Amino acid sequence: MQIEFSRYKKEKKTSKAIVAIHGWGGNKNSFLPFAKNLNINNVEWFLPEAPYLIKDAPPINSNDLETNDSSRKSWTYKRDDGVWELDEPTKILDHFFNQTIFSEYDSKDVYVIGFSQGAAVCYEYVMGIERILGGIFPIGGFLFKYSKKEKRVSLDNKNTPIIIGHGNKDDVIPIEKSKVAYEKLLKEGANVKLLDYNGGHKISMNYLRDIIKVINGQ
Repeated sequence: MQIEFSRYKKEKKTSKAIVAIHGWGGNKNSFLPFAKNLNINNVEWFLPEAPYLIKDAPPINSNDLETNDSSRKSWTYKRDDGVWELDEPTKILDHFFNQTIFSEYDSKDVYVIGFSQGAAVCYEYVMGIERILGGIFPIGGFLFKYSKKEKRVSLDNKNTPIIIGHGNKDDVIPIEKSKVAYEKLLKEGANVKLLDYNGGHKISMNYLRDIIKVINGQ
């Protein structure tokens, strides 16, 4: 199984890449409006789509019951024993990053944004990549309950900027989930910040302005 993805850029030549990982129920078009409207210099967006259909992956923290739409995807699924599968999607993501992203861009010029379940992907996979990344930005996310990881940040990404964002009125995934992740990463010695903002389960423009500064090297 391989990840389907779209790519978008405003300039012919680019030296940086943003990998935008959508949340539960999203797809490769979820981040496209951000890619088109954000003013980020010299960057190409990669918009991967989760490999599992929603019908095979019931909601993690949602009252959404619309599970039959084939355009809505999840980055994991529940096994027969009721545990969320993590090993299989990790292998699929590993292939995508190594064969697609790192074959075209130096890892130091790669920035990863993840929203909701996509932020969980940042915690469970991206931070552990054994290459130096430019920045990691989990938004409105959580740590997987069944994860066996004691440490999430690889030695390569010890100094990589990690900026966590979360709405302080989020009633889908409470901000406490990001606070738990923040404290765990602090204990690992990660270069991490937590930015809360007014609003619910969404991405704040104020938060985006902060990460754009990192990506633009300001």
